[in-house]
Amino acid sequence: MDKLPLNEKYLTDKEGQRIGVFLTIQEYQALLSRLEELENFKTAREQINIVDQILTDASETPMEENIPTFKRRQGPGGMIVI
Repeated sequence: MDKLPLNEKYLTDKEGQRIGVFLTIQEYQALLSRLEELENFKTAREQINIVDQILTDASETPMEENIPTFKRRQGPGGMIVI
């Protein structure tokens, strides 16, 4: 990721300690935009992790357990019912 070009100005207390920061509206909006991008990336990554876990669990489970069992029986008029 490219570094955001910020021209921040600091608010200091009597001792010179930084207690706040001033940003232009454009810089502030750029930060909010970048934050939204990162949140979207995090959400997408979490969804990929969930899918990866499901696929891992499915590969560890024998195939016979994944297939539902059906009982065939003869219905009225010779129709096969599953």
